[in-house]
Amino acid sequence: MALKNIFSTKKPDNAFANNLQPVIQQPPPVTRTYQQWGLTQAGNVDASPNALMPCLQATYLAICNTIAANKALQTQRKIPVRQKIAGLDADNANIDNEIIAAKDKMALNDNKIKQLSDEISQIKRNPEEVTGDASAKASFWIGIIIIALLTVYLFVFYSSAAYSAFLKNFTEDDTNIMNSIFDAQAITNAFNSGFGNLILILTIPAVFLGLGFLIHKFSEQENKSKYYKIAGLVITTFIFDCLIAYHIVAGIYSIEQVGSFQEMPDMTVGMAVQQINFWLIIFAGFIVYIIWGFVFDFVMIEYQKLNKVNTAIKNREKAIKQCESACNGLRCQIQQLQTKKNNNTGEINKLNIALAGIIVYMQDVAQDINNFFTGWLTYMQGAGKTQEQINECTEIRNRFFTSIPQHQTINNNN
Repeated sequence: MALKNIFSTKKPDNAFANNLQPVIQQPPPVTRTYQQWGLTQAGNVDASPNALMPCLQATYLAICNTIAANKALQTQRKIPVRQKIAGLDADNANIDNEIIAAKDKMALNDNKIKQLSDEISQIKRNPEEVTGDASAKASFWIGIIIIALLTVYLFVFYSSAAYSAFLKNFTEDDTNIMNSIFDAQAITNAFNSGFGNLILILTIPAVFLGLGFLIHKFSEQENKSKYYKIAGLVITTFIFDCLIAYHIVAGIYSIEQVGSFQEMPDMTVGMAVQQINFWLIIFAGFIVYIIWGFVFDFVMIEYQKLNKVNTAIKNREKAIKQCESACNGLRCQIQQLQTKKNNNTGEINKLNIALAGIIVYMQDVAQDINNFFTGWLTYMQGAGKTQEQINECTEIRNRFFTSIPQHQTINNNN
């Protein structure tokens, strides 16, 4: 068996170049040492530096042939290689199982995404399955319209009523209750009388709108104190309404009192509550914002029903995103596993090549190469070669060692 020459050989440039290869290709006889062979080879080429590198290469190949012939050594060295191949094969088998498991998880997530998408479509088609009320959407928008109209009414009513009660100077034309309550010039007149008056007129409606909102918020509480809170608010705002109504009725009465030909007593609270106009003002305001509060509470209940639909859809959309994110992670995992498997397969192929070749370590050849070079130097010293020539050959030997890997596999050449 012979081995391929793994080094590029520089051809000698002296006169014996043509006859060099037959001389250096012969390995040393078994009865001779590499040192003796180095001495012989140096003598054959007169220790020419140009011939040293080919001689070192030939010696290296001769050593490798000797190592290749040692079957027991090669078998021993290939045991770790076979073990590593077995380990990589086992790792690839585990990787295949992990890839199958990841693909199964992806299939489950894909099925879940499809199921959630179908549920979203079903909820949009039949929202009553979530709300339990097929008319929730219609009821909500009807309530919104009513709330909007009542809000405009209450703003107009209380801004006008507040202006009439606190700022207006009644005239003979204001004896009509409707003209007294609904004053079209209330905001303009309040603005003309001062910015503070304008703010008062604009913000008073918020007091009564706030009552309706608080009734809704207190009704959401579960303790019994909510009823006392609601009753207290209603009573307080009712008293406030009564004061407004009294001021308006008293203002109208004062005009009638001045213009009457008969003596009329001063207005009292008892007289005020006996007048229909007093209760007309109360019911035009107090009852309306109580209704506003109940309608607002109804709208919020319907909104909560609709919000259940939106929440149900959003929860499913969130679950879909989580499944999609999981699928993306699984795809990356599969890609990484496949890359690892490919790397393992590439390593297995390299190791199989090593099994088919000859495994050579640096320590296998270093001593014999040095012995060969010792014989070479012995000849140079005996032949009277200069130190410069010896140094040149030493440099060639060192360069040769740097070209030899610490561990390599050499293919057989059958």
